[in-house]
Amino acid sequence: MYVRDPVMDKQPYEYPYLPPFVGATFPPAEPGPDGHFDELAPQSRQFLAAHAFASASRVLDIWESYLGQPIVWYFADTYERLEIIPWVDWENAQSGYGYLELGREQGRDEVGHPYALNFDVIAHEMGHAMLFSLFGVPAGSLEGSDFGPFHEANADLISLLSFLHFDSGMDRLLRHSQANLLVLNELNRIAELTGDRQIRLASNARKMSEATEEIHDRSRPFTGAVFDTLVDLYHAGLVKQGLADNRLLGVDIRKVGQAEMRHISNFTGDAFRARPFLFKSELIRARDDVALALAGAWPHLDADNLTFADAAAAIVEAADRLGPAVPASFEENFRWREIL
Repeated sequence: MYVRDPVMDKQPYEYPYLPPFVGATFPPAEPGPDGHFDELAPQSRQFLAAHAFASASRVLDIWESYLGQPIVWYFADTYERLEIIPWVDWENAQSGYGYLELGREQGRDEVGHPYALNFDVIAHEMGHAMLFSLFGVPAGSLEGSDFGPFHEANADLISLLSFLHFDSGMDRLLRHSQANLLVLNELNRIAELTGDRQIRLASNARKMSEATEEIHDRSRPFTGAVFDTLVDLYHAGLVKQGLADNRLLGVDIRKVGQAEMRHISNFTGDAFRARPFLFKSELIRARDDVALALAGAWPHLDADNLTFADAAAAIVEAADRLGPAVPASFEENFRWREIL
């Protein structure tokens, strides 16, 4: 991958207007004497470029590690590398054939906040590029198919699980939530925006029969099922380590009331303050089990005939090698969501 930061007011890429960008660009980000980029001024164009590149590169590293092999771009016959455009004056972000470009969020303060500084958004768009590379692009129409909603759900999950690879982020998450992942927090708020807003929530109670045909709404049950599995495995690990009350395993995390939520927060909070590193270890274990199951399933999917049910079955099968608790949790949550 490489970065081009156009001087001109570039329009978003759209066929047949595709990379490479050949116009004038701002000077590239250059490392300091120690080889690092931490001397760049945060308000500079070079900081945008470096942050976008670093975030995209980190996401690729994470998922190539889970896959156990390099990802070959689906556009490799045309372009050797992914082109990253860190700033487009456009209230959106997108990845496409050979490119990733990042616009801005129009905040409530009427200031444009660059998506090049939003790791969640970058990770989501990188997720689309990686998924296309792993199981292809459909040859036929996408209308009425599960392909689009499945892509959105898994791009959200790639973002969510990638976030958990930052120690500082994980520490803040556990500290702010008092180790209770059921409350609104940095993990289940997909693509946090300015203020107390986000693009989507991973923790939701949506079933397939309740979802509309709108692509993002139809993605929610699948995202929710995988998020529930992450939390189930985390809770099971806490109970096994004696860090949480056994009654936690009997809680339906989709139907937790306020009183029950306070009870969970109280006993997880007390235990977390006493043994924070053990809580973090259990979250890392749950993260890796969920990510390995997803990565194990993706290369075996068929873009032209993809359904949520087939994808869920492939994930359960891929999870079998991780021990009985992981596929059992996935299957239970997929069934509750009416996916299996």
